[in-house]
Amino acid sequence: MIAKVVIDTNIYISAIFWGGKPREIVDLGRDGNIIIFTSLGIEEEIAEKLRTKFKLDEEEVNQILLDFSTFTIPAKVTKQIQAVADDPDDDKFVECAVCCNVDYIVSGDRHLLNLKEYAGIKILKASEFLSILSSD
Repeated sequence: MIAKVVIDTNIYISAIFWGGKPREIVDLGRDGNIIIFTSLGIEEEIAEKLRTKFKLDEEEVNQILLDFSTFTIPAKVTKQIQAVADDPDDDKFVECAVCCNVDYIVSGDRHLLNLKEYAGIKILKASEFLSILSSD
Protein backbone atom coordinates (compact mmCIF):
# COMPACT_ATOMS: atom_id res chain seq x y z
CA MET A 1 0.00 0.00 0.00
CA ILE A 2 1.33 3.43 -0.94
CA ALA A 3 1.42 5.85 2.00
CA LYS A 4 -0.71 8.97 1.72
CA VAL A 5 0.97 11.99 3.27
CA VAL A 6 0.68 15.72 3.96
CA ILE A 7 4.07 17.40 4.32
CA ASP A 8 4.54 20.54 6.36
CA THR A 9 5.97 23.68 4.79
CA ASN A 10 9.23 23.22 6.72
CA ILE A 11 9.76 19.78 5.15
CA TYR A 12 9.34 21.09 1.61
CA ILE A 13 11.52 24.16 2.20
CA SER A 14 14.21 22.05 3.89
CA ALA A 15 14.13 19.71 0.89
CA ILE A 16 14.71 22.65 -1.47
CA PHE A 17 17.54 24.34 0.39
CA TRP A 18 19.25 21.65 2.46
CA GLY A 19 18.31 18.21 1.12
CA GLY A 20 18.68 15.39 3.64
CA LYS A 21 15.69 13.41 4.89
CA PRO A 22 13.15 16.06 3.78
CA ARG A 23 14.54 15.76 0.22
CA GLU A 24 14.24 11.97 0.45
CA ILE A 25 10.54 12.36 1.29
CA VAL A 26 9.91 14.85 -1.52
CA ASP A 27 11.74 12.52 -3.93
CA LEU A 28 9.54 9.61 -2.80
CA GLY A 29 6.55 11.74 -3.79
CA ARG A 30 8.16 12.83 -7.03
CA ASP A 31 8.85 9.18 -7.92
CA GLY A 32 5.30 8.06 -7.06
CA ASN A 33 6.36 5.93 -4.08
CA ILE A 34 4.15 7.98 -1.73
CA ILE A 35 1.18 10.24 -2.47
CA ILE A 36 1.56 13.80 -1.20
CA PHE A 37 -1.55 15.92 -0.76
CA THR A 38 -1.57 19.69 -0.47
CA SER A 39 -4.06 22.53 -0.15
CA LEU A 40 -4.27 26.13 -1.21
CA GLY A 41 -3.46 27.19 2.36
CA ILE A 42 -0.30 25.06 2.41
CA GLU A 43 0.83 26.39 -0.98
CA GLU A 44 0.19 29.96 0.13
CA GLU A 45 2.30 29.40 3.24
CA ILE A 46 5.16 27.94 1.17
CA ALA A 47 5.04 30.96 -1.17
CA GLU A 48 4.95 33.44 1.70
CA LYS A 49 7.95 31.82 3.46
CA LEU A 50 9.95 31.74 0.22
CA ARG A 51 9.24 35.45 -0.33
CA THR A 52 9.78 36.73 3.20
CA LYS A 53 12.30 34.42 4.83
CA PHE A 54 14.34 33.48 1.76
CA LYS A 55 13.82 36.71 -0.23
CA LEU A 56 13.02 34.92 -3.49
CA ASP A 57 11.45 36.95 -6.25
CA GLU A 58 8.01 36.17 -7.63
CA GLU A 59 9.34 34.26 -10.64
CA GLU A 60 11.41 31.92 -8.43
CA VAL A 61 8.47 31.40 -6.06
CA ASN A 62 6.16 30.59 -8.98
CA GLN A 63 8.71 28.13 -10.41
CA ILE A 64 9.00 26.32 -7.06
CA LEU A 65 5.20 26.13 -6.72
CA LEU A 66 4.95 24.83 -10.28
CA ASP A 67 7.48 22.13 -9.43
CA PHE A 68 5.55 21.29 -6.24
CA SER A 69 2.36 20.91 -8.27
CA THR A 70 3.95 18.25 -10.50
CA PHE A 71 4.05 15.65 -7.71
CA THR A 72 1.35 16.71 -5.24
CA ILE A 73 -2.40 16.27 -5.34
CA PRO A 74 -4.36 19.43 -4.54
CA ALA A 75 -7.20 18.98 -2.10
CA LYS A 76 -10.23 21.10 -1.50
CA VAL A 77 -10.39 21.50 2.26
CA THR A 78 -14.02 21.29 3.33
CA LYS A 79 -13.61 21.04 7.10
CA GLN A 80 -12.33 23.57 9.58
CA ILE A 81 -10.52 21.82 12.40
CA GLN A 82 -9.08 23.28 15.57
CA ALA A 83 -6.44 20.78 16.60
CA VAL A 84 -3.27 22.79 17.27
CA ALA A 85 -4.12 25.04 20.21
CA ASP A 86 -0.55 26.39 20.53
CA ASP A 87 -0.39 27.42 16.85
CA PRO A 88 -3.78 27.54 15.05
CA ASP A 89 -1.94 28.39 11.81
CA ASP A 90 -0.85 24.72 11.75
CA ASP A 91 -4.48 23.55 11.60
CA LYS A 92 -4.28 23.77 7.79
CA PHE A 93 -2.10 20.63 7.71
CA VAL A 94 -4.54 18.68 9.89
CA GLU A 95 -7.49 19.89 7.80
CA CYS A 96 -5.84 18.78 4.56
CA ALA A 97 -4.84 15.45 6.12
CA VAL A 98 -8.37 14.73 7.39
CA CYS A 99 -10.05 15.79 4.12
CA CYS A 100 -7.71 13.52 2.13
CA ASN A 101 -7.84 10.63 4.59
CA VAL A 102 -4.04 10.41 4.70
CA ASP A 103 -1.92 8.11 6.84
CA TYR A 104 0.70 10.62 7.97
CA ILE A 105 1.59 14.26 8.44
CA VAL A 106 5.36 14.75 8.20
CA SER A 107 6.62 17.83 9.99
CA GLY A 108 9.49 19.43 11.83
CA ASP A 109 7.10 21.73 13.73
CA ARG A 110 6.94 21.00 17.46
CA HIS A 111 3.31 22.17 17.74
CA LEU A 112 2.20 19.56 15.22
CA LEU A 113 4.61 16.90 16.49
CA ASN A 114 3.30 17.36 20.04
CA LEU A 115 -0.11 16.13 18.83
CA LYS A 116 1.50 12.81 17.80
CA GLU A 117 -1.76 11.73 16.18
CA TYR A 118 -5.09 13.20 15.09
CA ALA A 119 -8.10 11.16 13.96
CA GLY A 120 -5.86 8.15 13.34
CA ILE A 121 -3.34 10.19 11.33
CA LYS A 122 0.18 9.81 12.71
CA ILE A 123 2.24 13.02 12.94
CA LEU A 124 5.93 12.25 12.55
CA LYS A 125 9.37 13.76 12.01
CA ALA A 126 10.98 13.06 8.63
CA SER A 127 13.35 10.46 10.11
CA GLU A 128 10.49 8.61 11.86
CA PHE A 129 8.44 8.54 8.66
CA LEU A 130 11.35 7.19 6.62
CA SER A 131 12.00 4.50 9.26
CA ILE A 132 8.37 3.35 9.05
CA LEU A 133 8.50 3.25 5.25
CA SER A 134 11.74 1.27 5.18
CA SER A 135 10.34 -1.29 7.62
CA ASP A 136 7.27 -1.98 5.44
